Amino acid sequence: MGQGQMSFTHTSGALLTPLAAVDWRAAAYAVVAAAVSVLAGVYLVSLLRRGRRARVGQHITKAGAVFSLLTLAIAVVAMQTKINFLVLLFGMLLSGLVLSFVLSRLAMRRLEFARGLPGEAFAGAPFAVELRATSRKRWLTTYGLVVQEELPAGLDSARPGGVVLELPARETAAVPYTATAARRGVYGFRTVVFSTRFPFGLFYQGRSRAVGGELVVFPRLGEVAAGFLSRARALALSQREQQHSRGARGEEEFRNLREYRPGDNPRRIHWKTSAKLGKPLVREMEAIVGERVLILLDTRCAVSGEAELEAAVSFAATLARDLMQRELLVGLAAYAPGLVLAAPAKGVAALRALYETLARLEPNPERTLAELAAEPRVRAEGNLVAVAALRRRDADAEAALELLRRRQARVLAVEASAPEFQEVFRLG
Repeated sequence: MGQGQMSFTHTSGALLTPLAAVDWRAAAYAVVAAAVSVLAGVYLVSLLRRGRRARVGQHITKAGAVFSLLTLAIAVVAMQTKINFLVLLFGMLLSGLVLSFVLSRLAMRRLEFARGLPGEAFAGAPFAVELRATSRKRWLTTYGLVVQEELPAGLDSARPGGVVLELPARETAAVPYTATAARRGVYGFRTVVFSTRFPFGLFYQGRSRAVGGELVVFPRLGEVAAGFLSRARALALSQREQQHSRGARGEEEFRNLREYRPGDNPRRIHWKTSAKLGKPLVREMEAIVGERVLILLDTRCAVSGEAELEAAVSFAATLARDLMQRELLVGLAAYAPGLVLAAPAKGVAALRALYETLARLEPNPERTLAELAAEPRVRAEGNLVAVAALRRRDADAEAALELLRRRQARVLAVEASAPEFQEVFRLG
């Protein structure tokens, strides 16, 4: 028994001797120095990050760096003095640091995002966009969530996003913002960036999420002079009188059913009603005679965005709006870059389709306005009022106008580069 006790004592002494030889104070200083170096490096890296890189990822904030250095300083003093209060304070600060990091990481989990784009957006006019954040967490509420949009080039916003103060589990929060487009066109949205500094602002957590979307921005609208609109209206009315005098038939709408007569078109027989009544009945149609205007747009330029081209596009969009409001049928012909021909029509749907055609229009430097006027599909539109929106009045433009006048007398021409253009059209 005595020998066993002596053996155990000898073994314990052998184990304790190397441990006692370790300089714990030097080891603590080394750990603190390493921690300070890491924190300083992380903070310097966060200062060097710029732009999108600074918003995506995780890093310690300035307040977090100060808090961490304070925690390490208290740790050093506590090890030197061995005061219980300082040891307790160090533990509390360290737990706050760890808790801030863990909760900020948990706040970024299981979040989904969507984007609501406006049905109509015009260049130069502000429009509203709505970002929607949805939490798929089961019970944890997300606080202090910052949601921001990565706007495509050409769009501008004072603050493309906002802050969700509280997002309960399994709920959705809306983040609206207002943006403006410099010019017409198609803008593609790709990414939403979201971040948080919850709960104590010591750590920054940023993520990006692919949220696609496409916004068609219609041309900038303005104001067409009342005199020009009256002139176009008067020419269209003279066209209607000519149609009445010749008995011309344009669009037709259903009037009623009547018995079949020899010479009637068999395609107009209403077979279902004819079978029910036992005698052939045909649909009687009534001609709709309307004032028709076709806008021919000159798109012969090298690049999209040219001042004269954009002015002509805006004029065409505004003129179509004003003439349709006066119950005229309005169409469009242009190379964009292939031939685009919208038959004269009216109504909200027709105007929106024309806006979208103009928004997506790209110039064609190879095709002239004279070629456009000579297109068989354009010539097939027949007797109507032709409005030529010219970029510049050159030899090609004169040839186009001459061709139009030979075919019909009702031709109006507007030159976007002329000084008097300001008297006909003003941008809003």
